[in-house]
Amino acid sequence: MQTYDRQRRERYDAQTSTYTVIQITDEDHASQVRLDDGETFFQARLRYDRAHRHVDENGKVRYTFDMIPDDEGGEFHVHSKFGEVDNETFRGGEFSELVRWGRHLMTFDDRTGIVGEIRGDNNMIIPRQILMTGAGDERQKGFKCEWATLFGNELIVGSHGKVRHEEWVKRLDPDGFKVVSEDWGPRYQRMRDACDVGPEGYMTHEAAEWDPLQERWYFFPRKLSLEPFDEPVDEREKGNNRLIVADAEFERIDVRTVGEPTPQLGPSSLKLVPGRPDEFLYMKSLEIGDRVESWIGAADVNGNLLAEETKLGDFKCEGIEFL
Repeated sequence: MQTYDRQRRERYDAQTSTYTVIQITDEDHASQVRLDDGETFFQARLRYDRAHRHVDENGKVRYTFDMIPDDEGGEFHVHSKFGEVDNETFRGGEFSELVRWGRHLMTFDDRTGIVGEIRGDNNMIIPRQILMTGAGDERQKGFKCEWATLFGNELIVGSHGKVRHEEWVKRLDPDGFKVVSEDWGPRYQRMRDACDVGPEGYMTHEAAEWDPLQERWYFFPRKLSLEPFDEPVDEREKGNNRLIVADAEFERIDVRTVGEPTPQLGPSSLKLVPGRPDEFLYMKSLEIGDRVESWIGAADVNGNLLAEETKLGDFKCEGIEFL
């Protein structure tokens, strides 16, 4: 039987030229809402848009994007009732990724560590697992889920990798959603070394993908700095354009550049195009104070841009997936 990661990569063939993509927002402090029935929920936007692949007479590939209007089903709100107390505030529903896992569409709350399934029948996010920070038994703190991908039949969920407890990943088994915590500290360090990030600097990850067909990891860090973390400087200047390509064990790592750096924008999600082993779509996010934006782009794994980066709107999408 074909594994879930291969099913996901091969669910469209090479003849497909139009794709429906879905994105989810992280509304941060604005996620908490009171619905018409008086109940308080955490709310996120679920956006549906289209990506079109074009090939000219010279064989050059490019992608274009168009947004589906709201009155044609382009945007919905999804809701979760589960949050976490943080400095006397109740926060939740801050979703950072989307992954199709067999017949399930999964999303990940970077505030609570909840792995949820999006159910289309009632627009509710149903919790399937709660991931805990670090090794899982250190603190009563939800895992800061930032990236996720499929590896065989497993779902792997990772974090920023900026500090020690964010260098763990969670491996979820599809049978009962059993969780194993795995220390990826050496792998995160090898990626920093490959980008010449010394002990004073940092790298944060929100976009990663495993390719079962070529047995490669792709990491597209959101931020990269050779200097210590300073939040205002990080927001304005540390957006990354380096793509990290690693073998299955991270023993061989290549670093490639994707276009020109856009210091205010950093990658927040990456998905390989089904049926196209060397092409991917990506999201970039901007966060400067209360200002947020989301952008979409396309490239190949050698770093060649295949689309002009396109602004989606003044909201923060941090997860993208092909339907």
